[in-house]
Amino acid sequence: MIVGHRFSLPEHSPLPLRAQICEMIGSAISVGSIGSGRPLPSCRELSRQLGVSRNTVFTSYEKLIEMGMIVSKDRCGYFVNPEFVSSFAEDRIHPPQEKLTVSSRLPPVGKRPSELRKVEHPLDWDQFPYPFVYNQIDPNKFPIQSWRECMRLALNKQRLPVWSGDSDGADSTALVEQLRKRLLSYRGLRVSSDEILITAGAQNALFIIGLLFRDTSGTVGVEDPGYPEARNAFQLSGNLITAVNVDSDGLDPDTIPVECGVIYTTPSHQFPTGVTMPLERRKRLLDVAQERQMVVVEDDYEAEMNYVRDTLPPIRALDNTGSVIYVGSLSKTVSPGLRLGFMVAHPDIIREARALRRAMLRHPPAILQDAMAHFIGLGHYDTNLRRLHRRYQSRWQAMQDAISQYMPSVQLTPANGGTCFWIETRPGVDTGELEAKLKTKGVLYDNGPVFYMEPSMGNGKLRLGFASMPLKSIEQGIRIIGEELGILS
Repeated sequence: MIVGHRFSLPEHSPLPLRAQICEMIGSAISVGSIGSGRPLPSCRELSRQLGVSRNTVFTSYEKLIEMGMIVSKDRCGYFVNPEFVSSFAEDRIHPPQEKLTVSSRLPPVGKRPSELRKVEHPLDWDQFPYPFVYNQIDPNKFPIQSWRECMRLALNKQRLPVWSGDSDGADSTALVEQLRKRLLSYRGLRVSSDEILITAGAQNALFIIGLLFRDTSGTVGVEDPGYPEARNAFQLSGNLITAVNVDSDGLDPDTIPVECGVIYTTPSHQFPTGVTMPLERRKRLLDVAQERQMVVVEDDYEAEMNYVRDTLPPIRALDNTGSVIYVGSLSKTVSPGLRLGFMVAHPDIIREARALRRAMLRHPPAILQDAMAHFIGLGHYDTNLRRLHRRYQSRWQAMQDAISQYMPSVQLTPANGGTCFWIETRPGVDTGELEAKLKTKGVLYDNGPVFYMEPSMGNGKLRLGFASMPLKSIEQGIRIIGEELGILS
């Protein structure tokens, strides 16, 4: 911020000091707060104003000279570069247009995408001491050194041609090969490169599948309770959706409505209950799919996080008819913010899915794909997965112990692993009211109704995630929830 001819740094900024100074001065020049050819404070004066070292100011000025924003004149100091300012001159000649009130031109009827139900967390969720939320990681445990190494490799001059241009909708061949030979091979999937498509997370894959089959599927069957964003993806892509019952073994194939042409399931750890579909039921689902010529969309959610029993083979690995589209993600095992996922299907499906993806976003950022290929290829992924497994297993056990001690009257759905617990409270407990009260005490969780097609079915149910929770905070957070439950009952 500039005050007269004086500068001050922002109160809160994630940037290093040099970058803050460059941003501060660059912004002042761009908006015309400092005129063309005007002098800037000396290094000594600006260091005094900002409370930083003269060397920091000097290196900042050198960077601004390199960028062409300012110039240095011998024995005179630093000045705003007139050539740089001239590029903004025309915009400054014309006063800004007065803001007009206009119609948005959105259709006047119909449900808006923003009105669809979804799991929502405060943007500052990480400032809460007890964030029992899903789809987040503990940033303090992210393998930053390993990822930095892989980004450096991707930024090597020799790798520049690999990711800097427009790939015309193609994926990183290196990442496809690493997925094919490593991750998918671990899951018992033997596929060729033309059966893999890189997506911007699993969510992107689901929307593409919804678009691809909307004119032929009839109705998409979704688990109930289930993943709200999957419901939304299939609905927004033009499909009718219907609920399919979930019990202690996951989705029940024998309750799938006859009108379903596509069925969506999370067999490894059902979303949100965490139960695992047994092998016999997976085979039964394939039989039903073959009999009815259905497409099975298998979201292999948290498959790596089993702590009690060995991981079962994915439904796709059991399929010899081409009925299954397999969807995976690197969100839980690396970072949700990278937005990298993949789908595995028949080459014809992948070809058409690629064409749809091209119309949406061409392809996920190529530099991230290249860095992820290095991350997997150099063994960092395997190392990180082992660390996560140990860390989550200890938190999983701590959660079970704390729930048993402080919430003895709730019904805890048995699960083999995952990063969350599905809980049914006592009859009459309003978990919406509970959610609001606990938020004032620093506790966040996912309320049950959002996971159901009919929200009232989720009354009294909640989900507690622990992936982003420090181990030392788990017991206290569960104790607070248990105490509040005792008050409400």
